[in-house]
Amino acid sequence: MIRARCLATAAACMVAALSVASAKAAPPSVEVMPFELIEIVAPGEPLVFGTNPCPFTITVHHQGTFVATTFFDQDGTPIRQLVRSEGFTETYSANGRSLTTKSIAPVTVTIDPTSGGFIFSGSGNQRHVTVSGVGLVLAQAGHQVTDGEGNLISFTGLNIPAGSDFCSALSA
Repeated sequence: MIRARCLATAAACMVAALSVASAKAAPPSVEVMPFELIEIVAPGEPLVFGTNPCPFTITVHHQGTFVATTFFDQDGTPIRQLVRSEGFTETYSANGRSLTTKSIAPVTVTIDPTSGGFIFSGSGNQRHVTVSGVGLVLAQAGHQVTDGEGNLISFTGLNIPAGSDFCSALSA
């Protein structure tokens, strides 16, 4: 009981401190961005955390909405951005078959105000593709950090790259 009160008091103090600090900064802005991208991925080309292992081309359809909240310092310079997805799906198709996954992972974008560079940090379930009778054939969940060019800096968590079971599920 005492520990619960201490945690509640600490949380209240942190909220109060954030309220004072944010009073000096410009209010955050929120932008809703519909997103749709279709990729054609040939055998051996990059495909989410690996390469397309299949002997055929795969079409990847990304679709959903991103909601970006941008935070500013007291001078109005963007310093951080939180991007979350709403209804974001990835559909992998080939040979008249398709596999779909839904991503629920939020992404934090850190902006370097001097260089304008970005670091992306995402935690959660990025994708899970399960095939009946087989199990997971493609999955990423955990914490990943990439630079503004999309280069992976670090990843911890579950990583099941597309392999033979993924290809079999998309085979005719």
